[in-house]
Amino acid sequence: MLPTLYEVEINGQPIGVHPYGIFILLAFCSAFILAHLRALRVGIHPDRLLPVYVSAAVGGMIGGKLLYAIAVQPAETLADPMSLLGFSGFAVYGGVIGGTLTVAATALFLGIPPLKLADIAAPAVIVGMGVGRIGCFFAGCCHGAVANIGEAPRGLIPEGILHGQLWLSDVFPFLTQEFNDGVGRLHDLPLYPTQIYDATLLLGLTALLLGLYPYRKFDGQIAATALILQPPIRILVEAFRADERGYVMQWEVSESMARRFPGMVQAGADLSGGTMGITTSQTLGLAAMGLGVVLFVVLARFFPGVAPEVPIVQDELDDID
Repeated sequence: MLPTLYEVEINGQPIGVHPYGIFILLAFCSAFILAHLRALRVGIHPDRLLPVYVSAAVGGMIGGKLLYAIAVQPAETLADPMSLLGFSGFAVYGGVIGGTLTVAATALFLGIPPLKLADIAAPAVIVGMGVGRIGCFFAGCCHGAVANIGEAPRGLIPEGILHGQLWLSDVFPFLTQEFNDGVGRLHDLPLYPTQIYDATLLLGLTALLLGLYPYRKFDGQIAATALILQPPIRILVEAFRADERGYVMQWEVSESMARRFPGMVQAGADLSGGTMGITTSQTLGLAAMGLGVVLFVVLARFFPGVAPEVPIVQDELDDID
């Protein structure tokens, strides 16, 4: 929709400001601010989380870049390893995995209660994922499959404001998007607005997790619940996506089956619709959901109850060395 805000040349090289990068930064900031504010409620001094934020940012960026390189463009990465240092190309699940591993290691090193940290971090991670999807919308990536636009669609965006359009129609999916340029591979076609789906559902899940927090029965319950509930969102959205990121498993399908799951037949390099597959993200989502179920059962069975929380008082907040 708006891949570049403005661009200048420095030493003959174009340098641009891109909404995608801005929203990735906002995603990290929103996650850190939410975790920072909620740390007060569980007796974790916010200052102790500063190294955690750094490790989350570093681990998240590394994990996101690596998974994108492995799942989407392995040949290009092998041919040009320095491409890993660029700001384009990022897999959300890779970022979550990388960030989780580095945060866990940092928390253990600093002596921060891991389960309490997980419970305040889970909604923060989800809100960051939701905000990041808005960046995908402006960049034109992570788009949906080709959708039905009907005979008389109505454009919602005045001409010339963005490099694309949002179409409102009277046939399913009722709202579609069209990109005139950007990093996506489908231009000038009506597409399922999967970035909008994902962002809306993830922000709704954030609100749900925050609402469940006062009613949790054991430490780690919110983190386990997030692991159980987020993957179905991604699996559903993937069924309407058509952004090339590779299949883990694929098979031939009939034309009628292809129409029911357009994203699962247009996610690979072949857009003809004759092959359906389970994508990398869907596979990782199923694994995360299974891990969440196991974590929920184990914690509820062997670690029941919530450890006492000692809120930080104002004197401690003022006593900053």
